[in-house]
Amino acid sequence: MSKWIQWQRSAWLLLGGVLLASCSAIGRQEPKVFDGQFSASGKHYAYIYMSVFVFSYQRTGGRSVSNGVATYYLQLIDTQAGQKLLDKPIKLKFSGCRYPRIGAVNDTHVALLCSNGKGKSTPPMLVSMSATPEVLSSEQLSERNPALAGALNAQNFYRNAAKPDAMVFEGSDGRKYQLDPNTGVATFVTGKFDVKSTISIQQKQGRLPEGLSEQGDGRRYITQGYGDQAPRSQDDFLDPAFLKVVWDEQDDSQSATLIKDGILVLAKTSKDSGQYKQLSLVDIKTLRTRWTIPLPQRKGDWAGRFDEEQFALRDGNLQVANASQLLDINLDNGKIIRDINLVE
Repeated sequence: MSKWIQWQRSAWLLLGGVLLASCSAIGRQEPKVFDGQFSASGKHYAYIYMSVFVFSYQRTGGRSVSNGVATYYLQLIDTQAGQKLLDKPIKLKFSGCRYPRIGAVNDTHVALLCSNGKGKSTPPMLVSMSATPEVLSSEQLSERNPALAGALNAQNFYRNAAKPDAMVFEGSDGRKYQLDPNTGVATFVTGKFDVKSTISIQQKQGRLPEGLSEQGDGRRYITQGYGDQAPRSQDDFLDPAFLKVVWDEQDDSQSATLIKDGILVLAKTSKDSGQYKQLSLVDIKTLRTRWTIPLPQRKGDWAGRFDEEQFALRDGNLQVANASQLLDINLDNGKIIRDINLVE
């Protein structure tokens, strides 16, 4: 079973849990972020949010049952301008689609993939990165690739560090295809690829640079070497993650990304919830903290999660997308230049 199908089945179970747990009122519920992804340059962010309309609610013997329908919308953001590109988000409609998801994003297009909820996926859908976007439907993409037939049903999208803007997906035949977003034509490709859907996980699994180690019970700190006399970081952190913002297939060490001889540390500020986090830039030579800022996260995503952050570098600034916000951060001083609500 593919990771994509496993994710979609989990998504359906989680969606049911969200409805049962939190939708106690009839009518339209508060919209929630469903999925999102930066372009490799960090100049654009595309995301899907979900709006649920509950038309019946019932409590029986301590059990809550809600019935409703979910509608999905696509929004695009120009991170340089700090603006949403679409005055009216695109209502996503695929033939045979129940769960749309961001497949790949570059600075000209967004590729979407989808599942019907029964273990089957559809061909991708393409949307141009524009205030007046052009849409190439799954059906149109199939028409432009008649020789591939059922192989176009995308299981996952992949990334390649040598071609960060390439839109590469795995077809139902298990082979990789690169999609030309300008023509909609897919061609067979080979190479070293990494699943895009794991980006948010991998970015928080960076290793400390050589010579540094992580120690401590409960709250953790960074040391140069080992032992009681080893120099340690100015601050300690709760459940820290050392960020690998830039992905490089040539870097087998998987070390955290160096930012002006420093590393970015994401940490919780409360052990009870992942909603409240802080971001710090720690100098790897002196182990002093150059700056620390709280990261606004006003609500959870569609499944109530707070730990799906994604990061990108753009023109020397750090872009952060979490369950509710898109943040533009000056890496010199840690100031938040822009704070955009993904869902109002």
